Amino acid sequence: MPNRTIYVTDADLPLFEKAQKLAGDNLSAAIAHALRSFVEKEEARQSGFEEITVKVGKGRPYLIQKFRGRPLAKRHISIQKGARLLTLTVYQTAKGRFALYAKTTPGWSGWPNKSGRWSRNPANDRLDWDWDWDWSLHDLASSYKDDEYRLDVFDTLDDLKESIPEELYEALVRYLQGEEVEFLDI
Repeated sequence: MPNRTIYVTDADLPLFEKAQKLAGDNLSAAIAHALRSFVEKEEARQSGFEEITVKVGKGRPYLIQKFRGRPLAKRHISIQKGARLLTLTVYQTAKGRFALYAKTTPGWSGWPNKSGRWSRNPANDRLDWDWDWDWSLHDLASSYKDDEYRLDVFDTLDDLKESIPEELYEALVRYLQGEEVEFLDI
């Protein structure tokens, strides 16, 4: 087996000694493991992949999961008459698979419908904005359900197809084929 000499600064010596203890006195194995991890992470980063961290589950506590990937597309879809919001994010993983991250949360943007008008407050004789809340258009109970987070992994884009809207699938196909820009001859 070839020998390699590694020069260690005095400041880093305690770190190397601790690594050697943790590796069962096999510092070479610890260094090789660290280098493999470094090379894998750096090659992925240079290829446009990053460490993605997501939470998964329904209600607290959530499970935290990590993987290397790159975001390809994201869509927000209003469901349950606007009471819930489904956010779909599609990632391509460093191993060439497709990860679909789905978040279902309250759809607060249109909830509740409100309008208002200026009116004079008799208590202090000032103009105040008087809100007119319309609570009838939303089901309050469905908005307060726990958030739900899912991560599903698919081997191919065709496997993913059935789990996402058609327009999102078509956009992904165009992007992956390098056709995300349409030149207009106008």
